[in-house]
Amino acid sequence: MTTWAQATFSPRRIALIGASAEAGKAGRLLWDNLTAATSAEVVPVHPHVAHILGQRAYASVADVPDAVDLAVIVTPAASVPAILEDCARAGVISALVLSGGFAELGHEGAMLQAKALAIAQAAGMRLIGPNCFGLLNTRCALNASLAMGLPKAGGVSLFTQSGSYGMAAFSRSQEGAIGFANVLSAGNKADVNELDALAVFGQDVHTRVIALVLESIADGPGLVRALQAITPSKPVVILKTGRTAGGARATSSHTAALAQSYGVIHAALTQAGAIMVDDGMTLFDVAAALDMQPPWQGNRVAIVTNSGGTGAELTDLCEAQGLRVPALSPSLQAVVARHLPPHGSALNPVDVTTAWPRFAQMYGQTLRALLASDEIDAVVPVLLQRSALDMAVADAIIAETRQAQALGMRKPVHVCWVAPAEGAAVRDKLLAAGLPCHEWAARTARVLALCGQRTVEPASSLEAGALAQHHAPQADGWLAPEHALSELELWGLPVAAWRVAHDAACAASAAEALGMPCVLKAIRPGLLHKSEAKAVHLGLRDARAVQACFQALESSLGPGPVLVQAQAQPGVEIILGGIRDATFGPLVVIGLGGVWTELLADVQMALAPLSPEAALQAIQRLRGARALDGYRGATAVDIPALARLVSAFSQMFARAPWCLEVDVNPLLASGDRFLVVDARMRTKRMET
Repeated sequence: MTTWAQATFSPRRIALIGASAEAGKAGRLLWDNLTAATSAEVVPVHPHVAHILGQRAYASVADVPDAVDLAVIVTPAASVPAILEDCARAGVISALVLSGGFAELGHEGAMLQAKALAIAQAAGMRLIGPNCFGLLNTRCALNASLAMGLPKAGGVSLFTQSGSYGMAAFSRSQEGAIGFANVLSAGNKADVNELDALAVFGQDVHTRVIALVLESIADGPGLVRALQAITPSKPVVILKTGRTAGGARATSSHTAALAQSYGVIHAALTQAGAIMVDDGMTLFDVAAALDMQPPWQGNRVAIVTNSGGTGAELTDLCEAQGLRVPALSPSLQAVVARHLPPHGSALNPVDVTTAWPRFAQMYGQTLRALLASDEIDAVVPVLLQRSALDMAVADAIIAETRQAQALGMRKPVHVCWVAPAEGAAVRDKLLAAGLPCHEWAARTARVLALCGQRTVEPASSLEAGALAQHHAPQADGWLAPEHALSELELWGLPVAAWRVAHDAACAASAAEALGMPCVLKAIRPGLLHKSEAKAVHLGLRDARAVQACFQALESSLGPGPVLVQAQAQPGVEIILGGIRDATFGPLVVIGLGGVWTELLADVQMALAPLSPEAALQAIQRLRGARALDGYRGATAVDIPALARLVSAFSQMFARAPWCLEVDVNPLLASGDRFLVVDARMRTKRMET
């Protein structure tokens, strides 16, 4: 039985509906594309024309005497539902609708698209598009797209919603920088989406790297699961466009403000093993580089250059990207120095100087020594001016790279290309040999940093059973502070002892029972950011001070109770939060808390639940992680213990579907002592 993937990417018979002999029409372009080289039989379909370009045309797909795998439709939008009904009667497996005029135009177009989808789904027929660029398979020379000609064959398979990226694939391929196995444009994504593409490309033996351009995400948890299954064996590079849309939505907690939409997407997909990029050029650069060279297994980079200045610039840029350019050991320097002139440098960057008659030998021998060394994980030859114009240099780099690979070495070699147009033949030879050439130092450092081996953390298993909500609000919304703290106590978090007082005398009694000095925090409806409202008072040392503070709070904020707590011992202030995202579900936020939360926004997000190991990795990725190491005489935080607490919190939050948002800020940490001193929690009523 023919599968959808086979019918789409390796069809035996294609019906072109809307075929035309008239130059300039989409039906003619598609006819020329489909019949140019594909091994499939192409049948023209037109309701009013008997022959097209010398071939019999059929009035409908149902009239075609043999089974059709793929229908390519380029007719006006209004005609598409009827055509799909015809395809359904004919048993067509896959329908590619390039025509526009659907949901992208508004309500009426959306209704037309929904009708088309319903027809396809009722027949078990897959619908690609509508309003799309088309699809390609270079192995079968299949071009069912609006582009003229096929891109260069290679190991990258591209899924894109945007037709412009399909066109960009052609231009980048024509430059020799990237080769494609498949291209699939889904346009409005009525049916076939990125999960379908991942399923096909993940199984395709000719696809070595997958690139996705996403405007929207059809199924967040499904995408995460698909990436977790694929990324251990195939790199997946993702560009998510529309990253700032909705980014300024109003929020009322620190956690929600920090977990803006793209931050959530980036965290979730990175955690699943994807390589996230910010622009289309980097998408193609990284995908092509990983198709040509293996990912690096460590971050130690060696640079070989004939320009000390460019070598220094590249070193700075690499280290700014989190790579290391370490000094070579004396023994390795001695090996490299044998091939350099007396005024050369074997430190790293290795400077071969301007002794251009010896460039080929110096680049080749240095590369051999570096690839054989266990001190280095990747090598970047800088080819600038004379070294870039010397074909013998390219030959030496190619020969040494191939020899190392033949010996089983898996260190990538990326070329930093800084050369005039006259060096095009040298660059083409390097690219043809599988050596990526990145223009200028900044681009080289950025791409190389993204080409590391990803370790995919297995999804942490969720403990059985949902948590009951013990303090239900009268309506959906924020719990009273004392109820939020009580919930967290039930979750097993260490919460500072507290009492609620409704008058000054009760506040003084509570303070004496809890211990001095104490803290008073006003409780008022809608009061979420207490510090800004001057609703928190610290260091109250006797009953008189507590009573006076209570009265002052009533004077400034109006009548109401207070939360009384014993003042906690100093520690590093941490924010620990959870938010339930509409696309990806529960996520955990961890970062520096207190006044630093909004100032630095130094947080990491991850899908919940998290294992202790994954929580530890998230903590270590914080820019301010040094603050946990006993900075300036403070007691160092037991980071593994903190990771275990974060993991346990993530389990409880994931099991509490009624909890939309929780914001523990601050969590005080000192040594292995942790204490929740303030928290907010937003909940919703669950159907019984």
